[in-house]
Amino acid sequence: MQYLSEFIQNINTSKNVVIISHIGPDGDTLGSTLALCEALKTVKSIEKIDCIINGKLPDIYKFLPGIKEMKTPYDESLYGKYDLAISVDCAALDRMGDALPFFKKASKTINIDHHVTGQKFGDVNIIDPDASSSGEVVFDLLKKFDFEITKDIAVCLYTAILTDTGGFRFSNTTSKTFEVAKYLVDKGISPSLVYKKCYESKPIAMFKLHNYALDNTVFEEGEKIAYTMVSRGTLKKFGADDDHIDGIVEALKQIDSVEIAMVLKETLKGDTKISFRSKEINVAKIAQFFGGGGHDLAAGCTISKPLGEALDELLPIVKKQVRKHYGVHN
Repeated sequence: MQYLSEFIQNINTSKNVVIISHIGPDGDTLGSTLALCEALKTVKSIEKIDCIINGKLPDIYKFLPGIKEMKTPYDESLYGKYDLAISVDCAALDRMGDALPFFKKASKTINIDHHVTGQKFGDVNIIDPDASSSGEVVFDLLKKFDFEITKDIAVCLYTAILTDTGGFRFSNTTSKTFEVAKYLVDKGISPSLVYKKCYESKPIAMFKLHNYALDNTVFEEGEKIAYTMVSRGTLKKFGADDDHIDGIVEALKQIDSVEIAMVLKETLKGDTKISFRSKEINVAKIAQFFGGGGHDLAAGCTISKPLGEALDELLPIVKKQVRKHYGVHN
């Protein structure tokens, strides 16, 4: 495939490279970015390689090899212009946040992603919507071009895949996903240790926030829709960080009657960030309506309005999709 030859050609002809993760860093964007960064350190032509973290590092990912080397978009050691910029797990340009200028100014750009709604904004676009995660896409690239997958790289890629499949529970988990996971485990990593770090190392503030959010869940359409809202005041009340909302929407989806689960969170700017999960209905289409995207059954968007106003705008559309799915016409 042409994009593969262009990928390795751009890698081998670049002296300085920047790899950019998305805003609101999660296990997939961090693990994929770090794995790619570590692999590219072995390329002789590359003299400088920087990895950018976009936002506060969630505590649960502090164990990842190389994480301390990641820089914020404001680090003074970053170059003004790079030979090559690579975005990882960014479905749209705005997902790069304050690191976007580094991507736009670079001489060459590569976009690595797995989202169904992923936009082709790079000079080279490597988007595989059939992959479970960007970690799986990076794994394929490293294997294709015979990069050594060390134990550290394996830990990063396994974390990326584990977290984006919800511990191999989500519908994006395939037989290939397990094959890749086996390969990584065979490199000597401990699956139980990675699982413990990602899922059994949550701070008490996160636990309290989840309890509050679940207690204040609202149900609509015969309990087929479940949503909860988290304000800045609520986060402050429990001493919780933004990433502490992770897992709430999945918990709502576990309710047997629920078809669509949503978490609406107030951002620092006062906008409303929404996470969707669904069992059958395509929520990526709902997210796209508001400028977001993602996967068919897991998506997100941001509405530039306060929580209440955003809900008023969103809920009728979600209700309409649920009624349509169940053949209710009114």
